Amino acid sequence: MVYDNIVLIGFMGSGKTSVGKILARQLHKNFVDVDTLIESEQNSSITDIFENKGEAYFRSLEQKCIDELTQKTGQIIATGGGLPIYSSIPEKSLIIYIDADFDVILNRLSKKEHAKRPLLQDEARARALFTQRINTYKELAVFSVDANQTIQTFIHVIVDFVLDQRVL
Repeated sequence: MVYDNIVLIGFMGSGKTSVGKILARQLHKNFVDVDTLIESEQNSSITDIFENKGEAYFRSLEQKCIDELTQKTGQIIATGGGLPIYSSIPEKSLIIYIDADFDVILNRLSKKEHAKRPLLQDEARARALFTQRINTYKELAVFSVDANQTIQTFIHVIVDFVLDQRVL
């Protein structure tokens, strides 16, 4: 199958943005981060959107954003952790699951990054959310990569898969 875009999914903090930027450089594609785009368009942080307008409003922004982004082709798109749970991703997208363990994710995030993520403020709740979402990520993904290693260690696995599939 020929895919229009590569869409990276996974739990918040799993490395989707970092991986996406590297992939885009190596594959000579445009990189787009859904959360960054929403923050720019709303002139507000994700945390502020959650606090002031609610999660439902934010989720509607995510769906609108992924719908608009996937009208174009040849992009590497990093989603927020909840987007694949609450939104549909067009079928012509190669969905890659960045599969990192919860404790690995926590260890990777700086205090500043941790503070920027409203759903990570309560670790027990975040761990439960992580457990709830895993199966959806796995079901949606065309390809999953073990992201418990350094990004440099597993990025070549993704690049090899993409090139082998001749997806873009």
